[in-house]
Amino acid sequence: MSEQLVLHVRGMTCGGCENRVEKVLGRLDGVRSATADHRAGHVRVLVDPARTPVDAVVEAITTAGYDVVPPAGEQDR
Repeated sequence: MSEQLVLHVRGMTCGGCENRVEKVLGRLDGVRSATADHRAGHVRVLVDPARTPVDAVVEAITTAGYDVVPPAGEQDR
């Protein structure tokens, strides 16, 4: 079973950044698709959480040099 995640990512500034994020996520076993949008500042990921936990997705993005941030309003929770 797949789950769609929308993660807010800070630091993507161009199409090259989008490609880099999509490429590192595409290497993860349970990721079925990843679409990054630097203008909107997010990435949509279709992932099988039984094969690849959300933490591994976040770690791949941060290892690539970007920050995953909670959506506005959730930062104080």
